[in-house]
Amino acid sequence: MTMYSESELEQKIFWSLCSYMVRSCKGIEIMVNLINISYCVMKLLPYVDNEFADYKDKSVQEFRFVISEGIRKQIFFTGFVQNIETQIKSKSVISAIKQAFRKHGCHL
Repeated sequence: MTMYSESELEQKIFWSLCSYMVRSCKGIEIMVNLINISYCVMKLLPYVDNEFADYKDKSVQEFRFVISEGIRKQIFFTGFVQNIETQIKSKSVISAIKQAFRKHGCHL
């Protein structure tokens, strides 16, 4: 039977916070601090930036939902634009290759 020290067991046990996994007490402490800082920022932001003034009386959860929806929309839009740009570039490259083949007497 193998005996483990407390630190070895601590490294073997995984703690799950949403989808982020931490393996040590220090990691858990850092995650908790990050969550607390995020909460405080969400509470203070409506008082610091007038763009978010409408959320002064709302809960942090409602405000977080609105912010996350905005981020999701921006990510979707960015991905959409990148896909369009890739398709446009691909069409341009294909057109240039076809022209080069025709110029040299080859057919695709």
